Amino acid sequence: MRSISRLVVTLTALIATTAVASGRDMPRNSARQPDFSTCSNARQACVVGTARRGHSQGGCERAYRTCMRTGTWDTYDGMYGRRLSGLARR
Repeated sequence: MRSISRLVVTLTALIATTAVASGRDMPRNSARQPDFSTCSNARQACVVGTARRGHSQGGCERAYRTCMRTGTWDTYDGMYGRRLSGLARR
């Protein structure tokens, strides 16, 4: 009987510890925002994002060519689009 009560106490402590740890606001790697300071960085972030979602990367290339001419990144044609201006053209 004593070993069963010890097991119950141990399991209860483990469950309580897990509940407390899962309630914390832990940063996730996927929560980091990509660097959109240059046209090349924006293209890389676009390619990675579209690959994750299984979308075509043609919009990334069009936006990159426009960004290299104007300094404005514009993929604002869908749910994940962005429109940024003043990017470094490199």
